[in-house]
Amino acid sequence: MTPTQINNLEDLFRFHKDTRIVKHKATRLTAPGENYGSLMLKIDVAVETSAGLDEIHVVAKTVPPDETTQQMFNTEKTFRNEIAFYKEMVPLWQSFQREHGVKDVIDCFPKYYCSRLNLNCDTTRVDSNGVLLLENLKVAGYENVERTQGFDLNAAKLVVRDLAHLHSVALALRLQKPSIFETQVLPYLSPWRVSVDFHYKTKAKLEKKIGTIPELESLKERILVAFDQKLKPSECREPFATVIHNDCWVNNTMECAYASPAKDLVFFLFSSVKNQVLEKHYQELVEWYYQTFVSMLKQLGCDLRLFSFEGLERELDFEARHSQFGHLMFMLYPIFAPKNDKLAECSPADLLEIVPTELHKDKFFFIVQQFAKRKWI
Repeated sequence: MTPTQINNLEDLFRFHKDTRIVKHKATRLTAPGENYGSLMLKIDVAVETSAGLDEIHVVAKTVPPDETTQQMFNTEKTFRNEIAFYKEMVPLWQSFQREHGVKDVIDCFPKYYCSRLNLNCDTTRVDSNGVLLLENLKVAGYENVERTQGFDLNAAKLVVRDLAHLHSVALALRLQKPSIFETQVLPYLSPWRVSVDFHYKTKAKLEKKIGTIPELESLKERILVAFDQKLKPSECREPFATVIHNDCWVNNTMECAYASPAKDLVFFLFSSVKNQVLEKHYQELVEWYYQTFVSMLKQLGCDLRLFSFEGLERELDFEARHSQFGHLMFMLYPIFAPKNDKLAECSPADLLEIVPTELHKDKFFFIVQQFAKRKWI
C-alpha cells in the first residue's frame, strides 16, 4: 500500500450485499508526527445501495509500517485483538447491559464497519494489508486535544467516566458469565511483552534526562529502580481484574488487556491531564471514577462489598509502583514529540533520539515529584 491507499477497498465494503462503492478519497487523518504505531487514514466513500446514494466517513487504522515496530507492538496478536474489541466485545457488553435493563449502554467507542488481517482471507497471519475501518468521529464534531497540553477538568471527568464504564461492564460480565468471558473475551487479551533491550535503551535516556534537572539528582536511584519495575511479571489480582484500555492517552485508540483497572486510571491521569488540574483535583477524579464504577456494577447485579474505595486505592498504589512509572517515562516521548514531517511514521526507537522539549521536561519533573510525594517511587 502507498501511504494513502487501501488495496482492494471495494472488498472491505461488502459488509452489505447491496452496497457498491461509487468513488472514494483517502487522505491522512492526522498530521505527520502525530502517530508512531500505525498510519491513520481518513476515507470518504460514496456508496450506492438499494435505497440510493449515501456517504460513509471512516477512519482506517493500518498495520505499523516497519517490522521493528510490528515486533515491538506484537502486531500479529494486538492487531487482531483490536479488531475483536470493536467487532465482538463491545456488542457483547451492550447486549449484557440490556439484559439487566441498563438503558444508557456503553457508547464511548466509534462504530465498527469492517476489517481484515490480509488480502487472502487467511486467519492465521497479519500482513501489511491488514486494516480496521471505524466511524470517523470528526464528522460528528469531535476533535483531538492538543497532546502536549492535556485535558482540562471537565474533559478529564468524561474520559474517567468512560474508563470506569468500560472496566465495570467487562468486570460484571466476568463475574456473572465466566464461561462467556473466558471463551469470547479472554482469548483477545494478550499480555504486553516488554522488550528488555528497548527497556535498557530507554533507561539510558532516562538517566541522561535526570542529569539535566539538578533538582532530581537526589531522587536518581529511586527513579531508576522504579523504572525497572515494569520488567517484572505483571499480576492479575482479584477482584478488580478486568478488560482495560492499557495505553489511554490523548492520541491513542484502543488496545486491550486483562489487568487491573488502576493501570488505566494512573496512566491516563498522569499522562493526559493538565498538571495544575491534576495537582488540585487528583482525589476528586479518583472518587468520580469510583462512583461511576460501583454505580454500574450495582446496576449489573454485582456484590459491591468486594469493591471498596480502599481496595481501589490499594490497586492504584500497586500499579503506580509496579507498572505505570516506566510506562509513563517512555510515553512522554511520543506525547511531547515535536511536530515534524520527518517523524511521520517513525518507530519507537526513533522517538528515543528526540531531544526532550521543555514541555517534556516539565511533565517529567511533575510526574517524578507527584510519585515521590505519594511514595510510589
